[in-house]
Amino acid sequence: MGIGDQSAVVSAQSKTLLEESDVLLKLAEEFVEAVRRSQKMKRRERIERSLELAMRKAFREQGRQFERGLRKFRDRFSPTPSPSPNSESTNLERGEAPIPPPFPHLSTDGERELSEAILPTEWMFVFHAVAQKTLMLFSKPIDDAVKKSLLAGALEEIASLGAGISFTLVNPSAVAYLDQYGARMVTKINETTRDYIETILEQATKEGWSYDRIAEALIERYEEFAIGKPQAHIESRAHLIAVTETGNAYTEGRLQAAQELEAAGLDMEKFWDTVGDDKVSDGCKANAAAGWIKLDASFPSGHQRPLRFPGCRCDLLTRVKKQ
Repeated sequence: MGIGDQSAVVSAQSKTLLEESDVLLKLAEEFVEAVRRSQKMKRRERIERSLELAMRKAFREQGRQFERGLRKFRDRFSPTPSPSPNSESTNLERGEAPIPPPFPHLSTDGERELSEAILPTEWMFVFHAVAQKTLMLFSKPIDDAVKKSLLAGALEEIASLGAGISFTLVNPSAVAYLDQYGARMVTKINETTRDYIETILEQATKEGWSYDRIAEALIERYEEFAIGKPQAHIESRAHLIAVTETGNAYTEGRLQAAQELEAAGLDMEKFWDTVGDDKVSDGCKANAAAGWIKLDASFPSGHQRPLRFPGCRCDLLTRVKKQ
């Protein structure tokens, strides 16, 4: 083999080694990223789970207090005879569903018929009073979870880039973000709850529900708020609040940390990261398809960062722009 041939062989071997090194480096980076993502998800899930449990407790307590507040309107109902002992068996013989008994703790003298509608101003007054009494049951856990998530997102961003900056909750951007939470967020939650209640009471008035049926429907709805009816990846309003508020705060923390790094002179860019399954919405897919964009740019949906909607599972990735 001549010198030229030997040089060609060495060159080919070197090229192969470089290619293999690139592959190994890429695999190592993917492994590190997978480990980092797993650790991040565990941290988020702990905060999320704690908030969900607190929201369950808050909804249940608000439901109990609201039902108790409505009892003052029981005199709007007139007692009627309880169903005859044979009514259930008769219904079964006809192929009809048996008549469900009223909640035992709500009535001991049978069903009651609606004799006069509960005015909206009356039940809204009761709800407003209950909302004020239960305010801290909602606001404090949300405040705590948002602060933890915001800080966790920012610190993870700094650690992943190996940047030598600090980030605390007294950062002006963090303070501005946190100002929108607590009581303001609970106001939105209560407005949604009030809409649900209004729907139930309107139907009750239209169909002439008994007091016991109204109370049962309200209690069931509040229980759905707490534990829900499992569907897709969101189980209940309590779960939705936890997923949304921790997710928003976490990605906001990452974005704020990246903005701090850019202010320090680094050229940063960001990426919309989806979970990659068949439940990802078209809007989130379009944001991900945009690839890496400038840090101050908007994604195709118009958002600066995830979440795009309540319950969105997307995340924000950032990096120093490659030269």
